[in-house]
Amino acid sequence: MHNSAQIANANLDLVLRALDLTGTATDDLRTKLVENALEDAVACFDGFGREHCANQPYKISFQNLEAARAKLQREHGLDLATSLSAAEWSFVAVQFQKRHLLAHTLGIIDADFIAKTSASPSLEGRKVTITDSDVRKLVGHLRVLAEALHRGLPRS
Repeated sequence: MHNSAQIANANLDLVLRALDLTGTATDDLRTKLVENALEDAVACFDGFGREHCANQPYKISFQNLEAARAKLQREHGLDLATSLSAAEWSFVAVQFQKRHLLAHTLGIIDADFIAKTSASPSLEGRKVTITDSDVRKLVGHLRVLAEALHRGLPRS
């Protein structure tokens, strides 16, 4: 059996290495690389979480962070959010919502994003902003969450 935690960490390392490449890119390519890095980071965590929970009698997606949190609390009494500060958890949740925009609205902010993130309604219809530093920060938080999941729900 492979070690999904090691694979997840290696993939998160690749996200950071991809971000390192943005320094020499043109503005439009830099934007796309940073967006892709965000999507890759979320996909990595989702893949790790799904694999880690594969032997459970329920299905779980970690792309919807709040739904995954609720399911883990309900099924195991495990609250992933407690491994981060409230501000850090909120930050991660917003980044997941940004990834959702990239995947489903070409990155255009919609009313659902505003409702879920408390963003200013004046942003509706604009392109979401994703920064290199935010993705790097997200990667650090995802490592903490993955470790918390690993510790709190050992694989059997």
